Amino acid sequence: MSQFKELAHNIWKGRSGYLFIAPGYLAFIAFLLVPLLFAISLSFYRSSFDISARQFVGFEQYIRLASDPVFKKALINTINYTLVIVPATLFISLVIALLIDPLDMRIQSFFRGAFYLPGVAGGVILSVVWLWIFNPTYGLLNYVLGFFGIEPVLWLSNAPQSFWAVVFVVLTFTIGQPIILFLAGLAGIPKDVLDAAQVDGANDLQKTFFIRLPLLRPVILFVLATQTIQVFQLWEVIFMLTRGGPYNSSTSLVYLIYQTAFISAKYGKASAIGVVLLLIILVVTLFQMRFWKDTDL
Repeated sequence: MSQFKELAHNIWKGRSGYLFIAPGYLAFIAFLLVPLLFAISLSFYRSSFDISARQFVGFEQYIRLASDPVFKKALINTINYTLVIVPATLFISLVIALLIDPLDMRIQSFFRGAFYLPGVAGGVILSVVWLWIFNPTYGLLNYVLGFFGIEPVLWLSNAPQSFWAVVFVVLTFTIGQPIILFLAGLAGIPKDVLDAAQVDGANDLQKTFFIRLPLLRPVILFVLATQTIQVFQLWEVIFMLTRGGPYNSSTSLVYLIYQTAFISAKYGKASAIGVVLLLIILVVTLFQMRFWKDTDL
């Protein structure tokens, strides 16, 4: 009883501080927690435009997803996007950061801004630009290929090309933030450690593999986790470039949720897909968290 009174006293004592964090918590509850719980509950109903007339079907939505070929294709595509984009983003941004790190601070600032700017512009704006570049009739890419005698390519209308086109466009605006994070991590490495390694005869490559990369492990793991979650939620580039086509070859789970909910008006099924995506991200994140336990942040 005394412990409860002490806890209540401490809560009351810090009441002024709770007023400052209350807006953030209220926004979280109103715009994240409540919609999440509503979506989970809606996944157990068959619902269309009139949500009030929904019909309880239990786990029927999830059972049907197991045999839905479009859902399976979207799931495979989402996994493929993650397996391609996340390692590529990690590798490219890390290499670029290692190349920028030895440069003068003013030159570093220029490259920081140059690589971060596409991320500020956003996927929608960049997708509009790439729509023009990929255009089979007057696009810049086919125009350049014409100089080498290569026939125009339907970049967004053929199954293999459309997938890789989405991957390439996503990479153009996702490497900026990891580069900034890696540069910050490299700046935090003690110079004395690198100087001691140089005195011992280590070259730049050895210092990178045996000093810089091990000390960058917390940053690498953070970038890996955040990029994985971001790619699992990929949809705006697909919406702007391919609309999931051709024949669902470039669709993702989030884009399928959009199609199911706002085009087909199957809100119950869309909610079920969202819950499955939530569980997948949760499992992947928990798996990655195992690698955080032994890391000093």
